Amino acid sequence: MACIVPVSYGWEDVLQGLILLRLLPWLFQQPFTATYWAFTLGIAALSLASLRLVERGMTGMMQELALLLFMGANIAIGSIALGTVRLLLRGKLLS
Repeated sequence: MACIVPVSYGWEDVLQGLILLRLLPWLFQQPFTATYWAFTLGIAALSLASLRLVERGMTGMMQELALLLFMGANIAIGSIALGTVRLLLRGKLLS
């Protein structure tokens, strides 16, 4: 039986990033709720994929891009965490 090994060249991550960027205007029009946590998986995966490419030897622009994506992911996820704490303190997290 043949073993199939998935190979990723980062194009899936570019598509995922473009989809997230496309959703940003719509997201900012919506009130903040705990469901924003659903986007953190894609944000973290995009950042991690670029870091893995650099870890495996990719150089040049990818090194700078990986750093920017890492910082952006931390800002986005941190903002969602702060928004969740704010909802919790207002008593609106589960409503």
